[in-house]
Order: sequence, then structure tokens, then C-alpha cells
Amino acid sequence: MTRLLLAVGLTLAVASSAAAQDGPAGALQGSFLASTEGDFGGALGADLWYPIDVFRIGGFFAVGAVPTGEDARNRVFMPVGASLGLELLGEVVGVSLRARGGLWGGATQDEKLTAGGFVGGGAWFLYHLGAGVTLSVGLEVWGLFGAGETALFTPGAGLTWNPAFEAE
Repeated sequence: MTRLLLAVGLTLAVASSAAAQDGPAGALQGSFLASTEGDFGGALGADLWYPIDVFRIGGFFAVGAVPTGEDARNRVFMPVGASLGLELLGEVVGVSLRARGGLWGGATQDEKLTAGGFVGGGAWFLYHLGAGVTLSVGLEVWGLFGAGETALFTPGAGLTWNPAFEAE
């Protein structure tokens, strides 16, 4: 947690001279989930960011499910936490690098209601659709700690909106 706070502070210090952009930026994505144990599921997630030049600082929320016959790994979960991003946008294409950390709450068949820590990060390819909106396709890795601890590979697709991209 200390490292996350230090990273946010450093990002704010470096970006303080950068121009803040009008309005929030964000992303909506749907992801396929694949665990290291061979379980499969799905998730829907959203980021809401305050854009500072190419940096994104904000929060993340998602809902997901990984059904399996193994009671300790059969879960529904909702991660929520901080979200940091770096978006490099050209005229038509770009890339978004995202890191997230926080908590998850939900249930496993074995533990019933439970909670734990959440970390994640990955890269997304962006394709400009117009009016500040981009199509995003990417891959992330999520770690869920606590009951039924696991790593999830999350290829997905979604949309992002970016006020700076609209103004260019």
C-alpha cells in the first residue's frame, strides 16, 4: 500500500506541470477470465479517471464470476480500488497501460461471503472511433488474494473515452 501511495504521489508531482484536461476519462470493458487452475469465467469492469496529460488517476470497479466444480475456487467477486493509467494516443491508434490495486468482496462456494486483496495490470491497444471514443482490445493479469487465492488472465475488449483525444 505504501508503494501505491508513493507511486500516486510521484505521478502527481511529475504531472503537476502538465495540462489538466476538461472532463473525466474512462474505460468500460468486458473480459474473459481464465485461471491458472483451468477455470473459466467472465467479468465487466469500468475505470473512471482524472486525466493529466498522458497520465490517468482514478478508480476501478468490476463484477466477475468464475464457476467451477471445486468449491474453494467457485466464486463471484467485485473488485474495487485505485486505477492508474498511461495513454499514448496517435491520430488513429494508441496504447493504454493500466495498473490497479484494492480489495474484492464476494463469495466462494467453500467460504461463502468473503473478501481479500486485488491487484491487476495490463496493456490495451486503442483504435480511434471518433468523438473522443476508442475501441480497446487488451490483456490483463489479475491477482485475487484471500479465500480461494488465484491469478486470472483477462483478455478483453471495450470502449474508452478521452476528452483530449476529442480536442485534437
